[in-house]
Amino acid sequence: MFGFISQLSLQIEARDSLGEFARVCPPPVKLAKHKPVPESKVAASLETLHKRIALYAQNQRLSFIGRARLAKTLQNEMNLLGYPADLVSRVVSAVTVNALVAPGRRK
Repeated sequence: MFGFISQLSLQIEARDSLGEFARVCPPPVKLAKHKPVPESKVAASLETLHKRIALYAQNQRLSFIGRARLAKTLQNEMNLLGYPADLVSRVVSAVTVNALVAPGRRK
């Protein structure tokens, strides 16, 4: 019920999860070298991100505070990669709702 986890562990998970997302949907800084990403690939990448974060939260049995810290760490990592603030906000909000608030309800 009260899962406690280190900030380093949260950073590693956020970085690893975003690594997969960034391969499919690179930050705008790197986007100039790539062609636009099809919406189906973006949706699949987001779904993979949601599932991975939800699985991590369940396996680590994160408390409410732990899940909030994970969402904040994900937000910080996206900002560091150079994603625009509006995209970061939308992705983190979607991950929070779909993966962290009620991960067991969504299958």
